[in-house]
Amino acid sequence: MALGCGMGLANPALLQAAAFNVSSAQDIEDALDLAQPGDTLIMQNGNWTNQSIDFEGFGTSANPITLRAQTPGGVILDGSSNLRISGDHLVVDGLHFQGGNASDAGHVVQFRGSNGNATNSRLTNSVIESYNPPDIDDRYFWVSLYGEGNRVDNNSFIDQNHSGVTVVAWLDGNPANHVIESNHFADRPEGNDNGFEAIRIGTSDVATTNANVTVQNNLFERVDGEIEIISNKSNDNTYRYNTFRESAGTLTLRHGDRATVEGNFFLGDDKDRSGGIRVVGEDHTIINNYLANIDDRADAAISIAAGVLDTPANGYQQVINALIAHNTIVDVEGAGISFDWGIGSRDRTLLPEDIAVIGNLIANTGDDIFEGYQDGTVSEFIGNLVFGAALGLDAQPGITVADPLLVADADGLLRPSANSPAIDALAASVVTTDFDGQPRIGLVDIGADELSTAQIVRKPLSAQDVGPAWFFDGTVDPGDPGDPGTPNPRPGTLVIEAENFSSLSDPDGDGDVWTIINTDDASGGQAIKAPEGSRSDDNAHETLANYDITFDVAGTYTAYYLARGFSSSSNSFFTPDTFGVDPDNAETLVSSGAFAWEIGGDFVIDEASLNVPLEFRLGRREELAEIDAIIFDLDGNLSFDELFALLETPEPAGLVGDFNSDQFVGQADLDLVLLNFGATEVPQGFNVANTAEGVYDGLVGQNELDAVLLNFGRTSTTVALFAVPEPTTAGLLGLAGAGILIRRRRD
Repeated sequence: MALGCGMGLANPALLQAAAFNVSSAQDIEDALDLAQPGDTLIMQNGNWTNQSIDFEGFGTSANPITLRAQTPGGVILDGSSNLRISGDHLVVDGLHFQGGNASDAGHVVQFRGSNGNATNSRLTNSVIESYNPPDIDDRYFWVSLYGEGNRVDNNSFIDQNHSGVTVVAWLDGNPANHVIESNHFADRPEGNDNGFEAIRIGTSDVATTNANVTVQNNLFERVDGEIEIISNKSNDNTYRYNTFRESAGTLTLRHGDRATVEGNFFLGDDKDRSGGIRVVGEDHTIINNYLANIDDRADAAISIAAGVLDTPANGYQQVINALIAHNTIVDVEGAGISFDWGIGSRDRTLLPEDIAVIGNLIANTGDDIFEGYQDGTVSEFIGNLVFGAALGLDAQPGITVADPLLVADADGLLRPSANSPAIDALAASVVTTDFDGQPRIGLVDIGADELSTAQIVRKPLSAQDVGPAWFFDGTVDPGDPGDPGTPNPRPGTLVIEAENFSSLSDPDGDGDVWTIINTDDASGGQAIKAPEGSRSDDNAHETLANYDITFDVAGTYTAYYLARGFSSSSNSFFTPDTFGVDPDNAETLVSSGAFAWEIGGDFVIDEASLNVPLEFRLGRREELAEIDAIIFDLDGNLSFDELFALLETPEPAGLVGDFNSDQFVGQADLDLVLLNFGATEVPQGFNVANTAEGVYDGLVGQNELDAVLLNFGRTSTTVALFAVPEPTTAGLLGLAGAGILIRRRRD
């Protein structure tokens, strides 16, 4: 048996923050006999083959029990390996299921086991990839949620090709209150029948359950399993801020009532059989969604299904009392909105009732703007702007036919220009923000976008905005979005190398854009240079460098720019006032050809803006201007020397607790501390530089013990997570190996 507790415990009841090294499912079972709230089970790196793992226990909200990989992604589960999570306040972190087959278990990961259904538990920072059986019809599920209050976040689910839902919430008639967020679903080929959904909440037989599940900030790329990418089969669920790219399917409200579908991006990229939103049931809210370049998978971008009289549980409920407001639908192959999808098939005869269609912008559809409309289906049309195809109904109050004058932004999204008839067209709105998260105040705009200078807090997601950071190909190439290229040296500081833009745009279409240059004068050896040409003063923008950046500390940041010019005709560029807007401030640079710091404007980051991608744009004003780096800092009075110091890449920190210098904190380090506990001379081969808090006080004692306990099982590759550890809460530790009791320090 390979189980090793990093503390040699004599009295598990006194344990605080213990770390157990485990190398098999049996080790995990044995460790859980000892584990207490706050403890961590560390799965040793390597292949775990045919391991059926039962992770069972009872943590607390403040001190969950954690099962994690020694190194994120370093544990590969294959063969028939599967995982059961059972108990309360359990966390699974950093696993990689790859190339296996969970047919016998019926699930790769399930939130239930011998301790019953899981509650308040979490699967995070993990990957399930190509976990497929030989036969496409061999049906099992990748992640099955049971219980209440569980969370599936920041995972990647890649290349599932067999029958079975990727992430499914199984309901028992009670509220589930699960959260599914910031996951990456990708590369699921088309199946051969129903049952190939990416997410399903509930089933037909429990569709009246008030599930209260939130699905948000997920990315679906090339997910083609079946018509239902997401299948809603229960009440009171929320689907918001998700991005669907090049996926052949729809977000389907199949059963259940009172769903909210808000602020999602459906970007079909003209893919065959791509779709938007299908609606069945009562009291749904569909607002602020952006649907573009999708096919007519369900006849329209938003398809309201015809219902069945006295429908069975698996039939089609009539659509009653739906709000469809402030959506933008552009360049789609089908209709904009259909009011009779499926009419006449499978006894579907009931048209919708009491549908409010308010403030939608619909342009350039392949079929009629509205399809299947009959008197009585819509309770009111208010403030809709349409253009391009035939209207599909007689002229109605509340529908204006006019060119919305849309323009593409740096993300390719079409937004109303400043002189669009969509601007300030409504006296008030039923929706208080737009799809960017910007507020709608006073007169409001038609469609999902509000013309605003307020900070943009949401945008279409890309692969590196979601899933585990360790799994994303993080090679630092020019154009990798959001990768600053330099470690952020402290909280409240964001360092960005200018060459690591997320994209370049060419608003005037002449092919002249910022270029990356190699120069020894620049930090990191590279900078960006503006193209040649006359000065731009009209803000039409010759070219823009766009950066996707995130902040994890709220406050007011000052922008600092390290840049240079070479003459009076090459010494300025454009900077913005806030995020998500084109830059219009001329920043003047030195003309000496030496990089120097320029102090820019202030940017307010509130709590709602934390940990979401914000787009920052820099524009070319004069030719040949060069930008080396950008720093955002909460200190608005940094000296130039302090700014240059922030650019310096620090030497790698020592691995705290690694006293034998083998790049791993383990039993050998603990033995060294215990053997020499109380020694006033440095033992031979003992690296005191890796003491907790970097302080050696002349005694092998509590600091050294803290260092080992806090980082037990860590390797040098994970030192950044624990480079400056803090001691845990005071408590008694039973140390059988030393035969002593030691009182831990209080903070």
